[in-house]
Formats: sequence, C-alpha cells, structure tokens
Amino acid sequence: MGSCCSTNKVVKETYDYPDGGVYVGDLENNLPHGRGTIKWDNGSLFEGEFIEGRKNGKGLYRWNDGQYYDGNFKDEKFDGYGEYFWTDGKVYKGNWTDGEMNGQGEMSYPDGRVYSGSFKADKKDGDGEMTWPNGNKYIGAWKKGKQHGKGVMVDRQGNKSEGTWNKGKKQ
Repeated sequence: MGSCCSTNKVVKETYDYPDGGVYVGDLENNLPHGRGTIKWDNGSLFEGEFIEGRKNGKGLYRWNDGQYYDGNFKDEKFDGYGEYFWTDGKVYKGNWTDGEMNGQGEMSYPDGRVYSGSFKADKKDGDGEMTWPNGNKYIGAWKKGKQHGKGVMVDRQGNKSEGTWNKGKKQ
C-alpha cells in the first residue's frame, strides 16, 4: 500500500524596502505578511509579525545603539503591552497607544527610582506612585510628568505629609 505525504514548506522570501531594509520571511501579494525579519544597513533590526507589509502583532525592534522594544505593534507603531529598554538602563513595561506610553505601566530608572501608575502621551499622568531608593514615596496625582494635584509623601519611617502639588512643587 503506497503512502503519500503532503509537505507544507514555509518558503522564506526577501523583500527590499525603499529605506534600505531587507526583509526575509513570509510574503503574500509580494508584501511581508506573516512572520519575518527586517535588517537595515545601520544594524537596526525588527523581528516579528506583519500584515500587508506593515508591522502588526508581536515583535522585537532593536536599534543599532542597543535600545529595544519587545511587544505589540499596530500599523507600524507600539500599541498594546510592550517593554522598552533604553541604553542608559531606564525600562518601561506597560501599555502603549499609537506609539506612546498610555495607560498603566511601570518605569524604572538607573538611579533606583520606580514609578508605577498611569501614563499619557509618554508622561506620568493620572494616579501613580514614585518610590525613591531611600524608601521615600509619593502617592497621588501626576500631570505631564510632574506631581500635580492631591498627594501624600511617605518617608521610609512611614511618616506622611499630605498636600497639593503644582507642577512638581508642594503648595
């Protein structure tokens, strides 16, 4: 009795972008579609999912200076959950909308500070908590990256100082 096997081969194709990037991966209608990798002459790289030639879905974008983003893309932009790692040691883990930090997230800084809370247009905005390496905390409202509105400072011994902040300064 003869047997016939059907083999589904995933054929990796190449596609040259006008900006010098070279794509290797799945193509549909002569456009990147599915999984693939783009490498640019300057050393930058994207590895992930594409729909009709655009980054859409999960992916990793690594710049030639060592910074990278690992997360979701929508129409070429960071969108959904993602993690961004800067070369200076700063790290953001959280939500993105249309290429900007938006919604809930956590930013850790090289000096040991950690902010956890709401972001809007790449800045701390809304309710959040900043903890300093010495154990002090600010819990409260933020606007455009600064303490703004009602909040409370808590020192490492647990002493609290409530108040209102305006553009980062206690009133």
